[in-house]
Amino acid sequence: MALLMAQAMGSWKRQLHLWHRWLGIVLGLLVLLWFGSGIVMMYVPYPSLSEQERMQWLMPLDASQIKLSAWDAWQASGEPGIPGVVRLNSVAGRPAYHFKVDGRWTSVWADNGAALQVTGTIAKASAGSAAPGARAMSVDVVDLDQWTFGRVKEHRPLYRVAAVDAAGSVLYVSGRTGELVRDTTRSERAWNWAGSVIHWIYFTPLRTHGQPWRQVVMWSSGAAFLLVMLGMVLGIQRVRLRRRYAGGRRSPYRGWQAWHHWLGLGMGTLTLTWLFSGWLSVTPFDWLSSPGVTDKDRLAFAGGPLEPKDLSLSVAELVRTHTGLLELEWRRVDGRLYLSAFDRMRRRLFDAASGLVVTSIPEQTLLHAVRATRPDVPLLAAEMLGTGDSYYYSHHAEAAFPVLRVRFKLTDEATFYVDPAQGLLAGYADSNSKWNRWLFNGLHQLDFAAMVRARPAWDIMVASLCVLGAMLSATGLVLGWRRLRKRRPGNNAGAAVSRI
Repeated sequence: MALLMAQAMGSWKRQLHLWHRWLGIVLGLLVLLWFGSGIVMMYVPYPSLSEQERMQWLMPLDASQIKLSAWDAWQASGEPGIPGVVRLNSVAGRPAYHFKVDGRWTSVWADNGAALQVTGTIAKASAGSAAPGARAMSVDVVDLDQWTFGRVKEHRPLYRVAAVDAAGSVLYVSGRTGELVRDTTRSERAWNWAGSVIHWIYFTPLRTHGQPWRQVVMWSSGAAFLLVMLGMVLGIQRVRLRRRYAGGRRSPYRGWQAWHHWLGLGMGTLTLTWLFSGWLSVTPFDWLSSPGVTDKDRLAFAGGPLEPKDLSLSVAELVRTHTGLLELEWRRVDGRLYLSAFDRMRRRLFDAASGLVVTSIPEQTLLHAVRATRPDVPLLAAEMLGTGDSYYYSHHAEAAFPVLRVRFKLTDEATFYVDPAQGLLAGYADSNSKWNRWLFNGLHQLDFAAMVRARPAWDIMVASLCVLGAMLSATGLVLGWRRLRKRRPGNNAGAAVSRI
């Protein structure tokens, strides 16, 4: 009986070793690249066009060129209904209104009411401010390429403008509005190949198909989790703290095997949490999915959709009075119209009726507006925050303060964060997103508290751990490569059990 149990135990251990070995051979390189690319992503994010960049590159509005109101321009477009989003800025030196309805953009020139038809010439003009030193520009039209995933999809087709300049700029202009919507440089693209592309498996042929890409990320990270878990089980089995191996060693291994053994014991738990939280990033099986701030929430907060009288407002005088304005956006809060505007220095909110700057919308007005998102539901708490809490804070992205936090008495713990300076719903948290914040941001980015994420301490900690994780993966790859190259004369089960 004892012999049978020993044989069964030996067979079980052998299976664990085989699974760990071959999963490592198949996935070890990917795990190594995940660690390395994670360090790159700490400093070079996926390309995007920030508001600060738009502030530098947009051309100022010219009041003398604004001949039509937004309502006149909308009527000229021939589109039905009322737009949900309205903006006014300059495109190729001319003012243009941009209207968004059901996720679709329509643009009209503000000087003559004609439909804005994007051409290569307009694309070059819009991109030119972002590449002022370009000696030449070439334009082609794309629907999707390596650097245009994400929110710019609503602007497709895109005009891709390649500039001959020192930075190697490639700029993307909306085929619907003529606005610059994404910018990249040669350095940014190169680092992203070593960063986000590898880390997210963001290769165009795969990423074009959303669900297949999601399945690849989910199952590859899940298989890698199994790889590390098996390694942890085997590693713990082989370590001896009391009855040591020959020479007083706690590990039976030497050389690369010993490095892999001890690195696995030291980094295994953290590697498991990183792989698990990475698996969560694609919300597998819709687990911990959260709606965020929805269009329905924004409409309720606004106090209803924009009305013809809102769009009939003449803004030429406002632009004339406040020189240097780059963009206006129509914004309603609790039924009252405001204009959000920015110049090259800051963003401000104007009262549409008086044209005066609004430094902060009254708290009672904001509370009434937020209550409309969950009518007939009592509030649990409402307070103005001067600094961040666990679910709304600055780390990789900026968060505006002060902010009004409003919590509803609901089972899903619905919480809104409202920016009083801009009159918008700046954030949202519910029970699912709160769990996801700790299981993803906490575990994956070691983002647990303000003192932990303080830079550069956070950088040093995360980068050092990534290096150790990469060393763990690299030693496993060396052992796997040696195993593949070795010609075994027979199948020695005892020798197999002694190897990781």
